[in-house]
Amino acid sequence: MSAKVTPEQTDESIGKVRMGVFLSGWIDPSVPKPSTYIANLFDRIPAARAAGMSSVWVGQHLLGHPWPVMDTSVYLGRLAAEIGDMEMGGVYLLPLAHPIRLAESLVTLDNISGGKFIVAPALGWRPAEFEAMGVPINERAARFSESLKIMKMLWYSDEPVSYEGRFYKLDKVQMVAKPERPGGIPIWIGASSVPAVQRAARFGDSWLGSSHSPFVTLQELSGAYSAELTVQGKLPKRRPLLRHCMVADTDKQAEERFTEAFTAYYKALGNWGIFKEVIGEQHASGDGELPPGRAIVGSPKTAIAQLKRYMELGFNEFIFQVGLPGTPEPYVRESMEMMGKEVLPYLQGAKVDLKV
Repeated sequence: MSAKVTPEQTDESIGKVRMGVFLSGWIDPSVPKPSTYIANLFDRIPAARAAGMSSVWVGQHLLGHPWPVMDTSVYLGRLAAEIGDMEMGGVYLLPLAHPIRLAESLVTLDNISGGKFIVAPALGWRPAEFEAMGVPINERAARFSESLKIMKMLWYSDEPVSYEGRFYKLDKVQMVAKPERPGGIPIWIGASSVPAVQRAARFGDSWLGSSHSPFVTLQELSGAYSAELTVQGKLPKRRPLLRHCMVADTDKQAEERFTEAFTAYYKALGNWGIFKEVIGEQHASGDGELPPGRAIVGSPKTAIAQLKRYMELGFNEFIFQVGLPGTPEPYVRESMEMMGKEVLPYLQGAKVDLKV
């Protein structure tokens, strides 16, 4: 069976290493005005571009606590004015959205960005979000599949769509707005379990590896994903992975700059249930401890060594969250600059074996 690539892919681009920046919509409550913190986020985009990063990403959570979280679509709409020739991407909790409403929002983001938008639909994992939205969490996989099917029909059908499923019924519904991007909006399915990565191989253009998944988990998931790609006869050009990151002159300096904010972040997510629901409680780390295999932290040499391990699993695009709330802005900028000057050039000279 021959491998399938999407219309915008070229043989020359397969295996090219890319970097992007994840600008978390979490707002640091210690900053007197949210607008001040948000302005700093936008100011990171020129620095990311100068570092050779080619995309800007945001995530989605509802009812954030203790940090408020910006609305994903509104945030991306504002980012579209800043990205220039960069791509932008958003992680969406697909089971919590109505597919018609979300399909219109996403095609709008594609249009206002000039066809440079990527969507990463995910199942979601936080019980409180499902409870607040009145969606049973045990329905999330079925809702995900049905919503994704409906959105694709709306985007790519030139005729009115009729559909009757378990959760939604459409009677001659037509969406006139269409994606501007050749081949349509890329769908990178966020997944952190074997069934989910198999779903990504079947229904997505790629799998977006979670920043929460430890390296040992990614080993298992990469194998399952590659095996299903073989069954489907697919060869994704881009294999993206989210990672937290801090690069500095020395390993010790990077760890000192990173650990406090990271610990506070995962303490909040731990209260939400992330270790029970996603990561596994055996991977919980104590205060002041660096989690094994969940972040890129160290000198440029150390960062390269860490990233090469992920490249051996087939990943060739890294989206870095370099500034959690509480991280001083100079550390964020210095980390991005070092990634661009010392890490990315090395990685782009390395061969990447896409395991399929």
